Amino acid sequence: MKLQTLQALIYIEEVGSLRAAAQLLHLSQPALSAAVQQLEEELKAPLLVRTKRGVSLTPFGQAFMKHARLIVSESRRAQEEISQLRGDWEGHVTFAASPAVALGALPHALASFSREFPSVTVNVRDGLYPAVSPHLRDGTLDFALTAAHKHDLDADLEAQALLVSNVVIVAQRQHPLAQATRLAELQECRWAFSSAPRGPGAIIRDAFARHGLPEPKMGLVCESFLALPGIVAHSELMTTMPRTLFLRNAFKDLLCSLPIEDELPSPTIYVLRRHDLPLMPAASGLIRWIQHHTLNHHMGIAA
Repeated sequence: MKLQTLQALIYIEEVGSLRAAAQLLHLSQPALSAAVQQLEEELKAPLLVRTKRGVSLTPFGQAFMKHARLIVSESRRAQEEISQLRGDWEGHVTFAASPAVALGALPHALASFSREFPSVTVNVRDGLYPAVSPHLRDGTLDFALTAAHKHDLDADLEAQALLVSNVVIVAQRQHPLAQATRLAELQECRWAFSSAPRGPGAIIRDAFARHGLPEPKMGLVCESFLALPGIVAHSELMTTMPRTLFLRNAFKDLLCSLPIEDELPSPTIYVLRRHDLPLMPAASGLIRWIQHHTLNHHMGIAA
């Protein structure tokens, strides 16, 4: 079982083509096909099915992929960790961030990290819990900066508190309930969640429950922080979002923050990672910069 073949499977899943995957690996297509066939013989199961549109994974291939991603990720991490411990600061750090961090301290943290470790490549993604969990488990993500209910976290994840997020209820300026002051006034509204109902993007459910109100009516789930403000600005939907996202989005002039007097939940943003997977030195260094600038950012706001 060769690492290059496992990496090829990951590319094939991403691009849906043997030819494109072979180009990414600088191999010929026949050589890649032979390598995949050899792996299928080792596993005694077909991993790919070929169609006129390209290739896709069989049920065996889909089951095998989580192992392939973990093996490739662990191999990369091992090589980069040894290199970093030798003082060769190269490699990759990949993480997901919620808008409460991405629009606050993160740009300053990344600038500081880049000056200290200019040869380390950083990959940042949008992401909230629980959607980030599979990517933390398979090593695709080194860590995630996301709100979560700590008591509801998966047992294999470790959480370190980073900051408390200030959440507001947002609607278009012309919404008939734009001046509502009580949650009870919003019972008939439809809501845009920014995560699955279990996640922090559905925090309005907690708010309603705390005040003895029935379940809020979900209109849609939009896990794109870029798209969410525009969707709300051009619809009758309401949503919750970190105040930083409300203040710093392209549709700010079309939106308003409702003057709700009822107390809203203040979710904690955590640094999430697998508890059994130590962070590489570069990832630890980046987290230290994020913590440093988060503290400075919130002290500045308080001042």
